[in-house]
Amino acid sequence: MKKIAYFEWLKIVRDWKTRVIALGFLLFFGTFSLLYRQQEVVLPVMQLRGEYADAQQIFRLIPDQHFEGETGEDVQLALGRNATLIGLNQYILAQQEGNTVSGVEEVVSDYLSNGRQIAENNQFLYNATEFESLNLLKEVYLPAEEEIEKDLKFYEALEADDLNIEWNPLASSQILKQQVELVTGVILFIFIALLAGDQFTRDQVKNWSVTQGIPISWKRQWRSRSLMLWGIIWSVTLLGVVTSYLGSLFFETSGTLNYPVPIYLNQTTEYLPIWQYTLILLGSGMILSFIVLLIANGLSWIIRNIYLTILLVTGLYFLPAIGGQLTSVSSWQPSFYFNIQQVVQGTSARIYGLEAIEIWKLPIVLFILWVILELAFKYIFNLIPTQTLGLKRRKSL
Repeated sequence: MKKIAYFEWLKIVRDWKTRVIALGFLLFFGTFSLLYRQQEVVLPVMQLRGEYADAQQIFRLIPDQHFEGETGEDVQLALGRNATLIGLNQYILAQQEGNTVSGVEEVVSDYLSNGRQIAENNQFLYNATEFESLNLLKEVYLPAEEEIEKDLKFYEALEADDLNIEWNPLASSQILKQQVELVTGVILFIFIALLAGDQFTRDQVKNWSVTQGIPISWKRQWRSRSLMLWGIIWSVTLLGVVTSYLGSLFFETSGTLNYPVPIYLNQTTEYLPIWQYTLILLGSGMILSFIVLLIANGLSWIIRNIYLTILLVTGLYFLPAIGGQLTSVSSWQPSFYFNIQQVVQGTSARIYGLEAIEIWKLPIVLFILWVILELAFKYIFNLIPTQTLGLKRRKSL
């Protein structure tokens, strides 16, 4: 049996299509940091310039008489203080030194304390129900309440680990985060579809005995080929990610892998270090990819059309969007978990109105799906004709 498995492995890795696809993705993943650096990014200091302009503009939109009285004066004071703090933080980011500027710490204070005070002022403004222009503030100035809460938790996470604010979105750690999100998204489904889309389709022409379950049963071939392709996919992916990250260290600031990233957990937003965030995405991607490979290989045997198989497998990634058009009644719906990033970030919970869509459910859902696939394909394989639909033994010359 080991010899047969080894023969199957050699047949896969010696196939020119497998080599070309694997090499192409390896080059793409390995050079991702260089490609990413070519795009235009908005620096955080530029974003603060926009916020500073909004902080100045709000005074022109609100009538002067609305600032009269105790509540009006408190609101005016909070808005003015926010404008000042945003200006200070803009200056701090422009210097690229960290959370403050050496020599003028007493003047500009600290980025984190400034940011936390801005968020607290925004909370006060949200609760200033007696202010006549409160609706105007909410429409054109204030971020959503959940964003304010996230800001406060973000500053707490930075303070807890004594970290500086990241001024460079092209830092190696930030590029790593972007790449891991990419490779566990639609790219993963495309990679699987291209590799597995014709694994058994070609055998119907070139290896007649294989399609008859000789000398290995269909189910064993189905599992073993899926596992072998899984190993190829993740060897290429992890090698490419590591190569890209190490290469980016020579061209940009390193950043820190402890930098906090928001994640949806226990029906609220929490912050985890980048390294934990990437491990969650990669681990979830590894589990999901094996299930998708089983589906892809099974379809390649049933449909016998490579292009349709590729289309269907890639379309699995978009199932959450398609399913969202229907009535969603349970957070255990498998289609939600094909888009890992949306689940981790809480986007799925918000879009579909199901707060219980959380990443910890993914292994459970996929295990149940795996059991269903095993039962379904066991039944389907027994129904597939072996000598019809053009399946004939090739004649020897």
